[in-house]
Amino acid sequence: MKRDPYFDNAKAVLIVLVVLGHTLARMVEENEWILTSYLFIFSFHMPAFILVSGYFSRKIKSKKDLWGLIKKILIPYLIFQVIYTFYYQKIFDEPIEFTILTPRWALWFLISLFCWNILLFIFSSRKYGIVFSIIVSLIIGYFGEVNEWLSLSRTFFFFPFFLIGYF
Repeated sequence: MKRDPYFDNAKAVLIVLVVLGHTLARMVEENEWILTSYLFIFSFHMPAFILVSGYFSRKIKSKKDLWGLIKKILIPYLIFQVIYTFYYQKIFDEPIEFTILTPRWALWFLISLFCWNILLFIFSSRKYGIVFSIIVSLIIGYFGEVNEWLSLSRTFFFFPFFLIGYF
């Protein structure tokens, strides 16, 4: 597969915006311009990043495709979930309990990416899949029970962007 410089550059800019946004988060109370920049970046950088991720995704058509997703996404998620938990327990002496089902920090993206690829199986073959995904996203936002567990709140919130990128 030939590399597309447009998408390489878009991903690079979005990654820089993620880092910049998180850096600015510590300074938002110091200056109104920093707060404005922070809010501007956070208004689009993750939806754009997820849209690009959807563009590069493929529908799961076989057990081999599913196993590929498990190797590329779930196994790194599990490894880093263990590392993060023990790191914060031992280095910072934080009383965090180990759990597979609640992603630590930035790992929400990996578990959501896995779920989005699974959801493609359901939504991509429907005539009004994008509209239905938006409706589901809005409805799920009203349920407090859908929260950090498997990152489902973010998974359903951002899924329409992923699906649009896929199409």
